[in-house]
Amino acid sequence: MGNGTITCYAVNSVNLHMTMPDTMLKLFSFALAAFIIASSYADVDGKEITMPITLDYELLNGLLIQTSYTDPGQTAQLLYEGNGCLELKLTDPKFSGEAEVITLLTDVYIHLGTPLGDSCLMPYQWNGSMQVSQIPRLDSQSWDLTFQTVDTKIFSADGAAIESFDMVFQRLLPLINDHMQAFSIKLANPVEDLRTFILPMFTPDARVQAKQLLDSIRPGAIIANQTSLIVNIHADATELDSGPEAAAVETLSEEEMEDFLDLWETWDSLLVFLVSVLSETPLSSTNKQQLIDLLLETRYEFVTRINDTSVQKDFVRDQFLEGWQLLSTIFRNQLLENPAESRIGYLSFLTAGDALMILDELGPAFGIEISRNGLIRLAKILGGEGVELHYSPDINKSLQMLFQAFPENQQNNSDDEQETPQRQETSRLDIFQFLESLLPSSAFAAKRPSFTEIKRWQAPKNNFDDYLERISDLLEFAYTSLVIRRQLPDNFNALYRAMIPAIAWQESCFKQFVVKDSKLTYLLSYNNSSVGLMQVNERVWRGIYDTQRLRWDIRYNASAGCEIVDLYLQKYALRKYGPEILKKTDTLAQLVYAMYNGGPSQFDKFLKRSHTNKLYDSDRLFAQKYEWVKKRDWEQAEKCF
Repeated sequence: MGNGTITCYAVNSVNLHMTMPDTMLKLFSFALAAFIIASSYADVDGKEITMPITLDYELLNGLLIQTSYTDPGQTAQLLYEGNGCLELKLTDPKFSGEAEVITLLTDVYIHLGTPLGDSCLMPYQWNGSMQVSQIPRLDSQSWDLTFQTVDTKIFSADGAAIESFDMVFQRLLPLINDHMQAFSIKLANPVEDLRTFILPMFTPDARVQAKQLLDSIRPGAIIANQTSLIVNIHADATELDSGPEAAAVETLSEEEMEDFLDLWETWDSLLVFLVSVLSETPLSSTNKQQLIDLLLETRYEFVTRINDTSVQKDFVRDQFLEGWQLLSTIFRNQLLENPAESRIGYLSFLTAGDALMILDELGPAFGIEISRNGLIRLAKILGGEGVELHYSPDINKSLQMLFQAFPENQQNNSDDEQETPQRQETSRLDIFQFLESLLPSSAFAAKRPSFTEIKRWQAPKNNFDDYLERISDLLEFAYTSLVIRRQLPDNFNALYRAMIPAIAWQESCFKQFVVKDSKLTYLLSYNNSSVGLMQVNERVWRGIYDTQRLRWDIRYNASAGCEIVDLYLQKYALRKYGPEILKKTDTLAQLVYAMYNGGPSQFDKFLKRSHTNKLYDSDRLFAQKYEWVKKRDWEQAEKCF
């Protein structure tokens, strides 16, 4: 940084001279915008900055195929007459490069003859390959990236170089070269989109400097290396005047807290959007687990700070940048497994994510802000103008599939108790589960309990034995149904028989409903985020479970709680320790509860607390209730009523 030149790297999708989809243009605008934001902070001395737009050769291959090899089988049919008697076809293009030259190697098929009716007289057929060396040029006025052919080589099918061209090649080469040189990349529209997009991302104090930087953008040198073509773009960064140092904010006002909540909810909505996009692609089990970890840890971290008036907006910024880092890794994994069209968009997307990481260190110094409007703008660039980032309690099917969260419809508005399902009922439950998953969430959301059903689950002031027995039966039905539906081993049922009631005891004292202000309503946690019997956190599990049913349907709440317990047991405890941990049931139950209560990060934290014998009160209280449940010592539950 001492020489005043800053280098940032990008891989961008572009608008081709031959028509390219609008989404590609938007992806390029997003990527280039992110890099100019990142680069603009890098030199606060007012010197020239360099912003390389790196076009990976895989990206160029995909662009060329998408625009110039559009015939069946990703071929370029340059000549086809007489039912194939006259045919010239290019296939399988591959870019490479070195210094200032890029090389395109493509297979060539030639069939020449004299068409006569349905016959082809004196046919000539040749298979081989052609190597075209080109020098890329970027026009300073039009921002057109073109490729000038400077050398052509021909190779036979066995790879031997053909030193002299015969008459056939002499006549066909101009046709091939004209086709190759028609490939160009227009950067003018994305750069103009950049100017309209980037300015609102700066704070008002930095708008003048930001506009000066954008107005000074100009083409630079173009370099080819072993993996990519680097198009350098230069701009001039102007240092911000350093005003008086702002005093540290100790607490947020009510209005500032509202702004903070609104910002985080927008970030959470963007995260759900991105996770949903990835969830619709073939993902490895590792990638799926990473997405689950990211969503849960982001939300649990926020829940712990929700009532903290000293929280700073950097909290959202940090989560945003950390999330992008992980998402970029997963997109990069997908890059290797998906077809060319998807690869283009993914490549642009993950490059933009990588660029945004630079903001963590450089952003605040130059006046950038991660704002609600900025997050919405990013979503629209990636997904189009139709993308909306609404913080809604609606079910998100992609999230449900990712988490495998399909709580069984256990509603029963009659006074008859449900019997605990037996093993022979597996087929019935599986069929029911399948049918439920096919219906829209609103169909089941409408089937909420009647007031009579809600009333019968009001915790009594006395005669609580009958109530506890009904709660015990309800929980047993919930976890036994889960074991049957997921075909879990019998020892899971034994573990859940003690763990699930202990969690319900710890979380809600076996209550789904309470009387408040002379009205019967659902039990709500102290921070107004967790509800009902199993105290399922609405912010953490937003989009995965039906919020209204969590509140008003005790059976749905119990079933959701059981699924969450099962997730922490299988996706965390068993994944890290293996089935041997099932033999240590007491430790396992406490470990799973710690995660149920505080999220995945509690896995290591609880083990450390347990090892040092510095348990939280919640750890000890749960362990106590867990022992009471194992001993069927329900008399201790009198304190709940």
